[in-house]
Amino acid sequence: MKRELDMGLLKLSSWKKLRLRGKTILECKDGIAATEFGLLLPILVVLFFGMLEASEALTVNRRVSKAVNMMSDLTSQVVSISPSEFDNLIDGVTSVMEPSDMTGVQMNIVSVILDSNDDPIVHWSRDQDGNEPYAAGVDYTDLDNPLVLDAGGSVIVAEITYPHTLSISHQILPATINFDVKSLRWPRISGTSRVQFCVTPTNCTT
Repeated sequence: MKRELDMGLLKLSSWKKLRLRGKTILECKDGIAATEFGLLLPILVVLFFGMLEASEALTVNRRVSKAVNMMSDLTSQVVSISPSEFDNLIDGVTSVMEPSDMTGVQMNIVSVILDSNDDPIVHWSRDQDGNEPYAAGVDYTDLDNPLVLDAGGSVIVAEITYPHTLSISHQILPATINFDVKSLRWPRISGTSRVQFCVTPTNCTT
């Protein structure tokens, strides 16, 4: 009987010790802050570098917007433009976009007019390499509102496509944002309804 009582007391004592040990573990707060920081650190890192990426992308987008407005604005302020003048314009626009990487950038100037059916067509066009991105006379379908054109008039459309590679994310995954920006201007010289492109002084569009 005494032996059984001693065994019961031993079991009870062991249970109390186990409960006490468990309570001590649960109440122990050593290392909790470090554990919480370890859990939050990946989220904080993603937020930090995400803000850097977003800030850089917004900066590039502002440069592209400024450049495309400069292209259309300067082109609309002349009666005609020659290949050398167009090259100088592209050089100026490129300097506005620096120090952004210009790899893969496409810059176009398009003069758009109405055909006999009042549909927008290409009057002339040039890109940064001096090529014709749109053949003269083909339909131009990128006008949001064709009503900006009048019969006998024209509108200058500047287009820039800028592939922006995310500086940090691309180290892990291919990450590119394409900025496609357009700007429209009407000819601003009094008495000029169309800006002409002149290969030579005697060889101009009409």
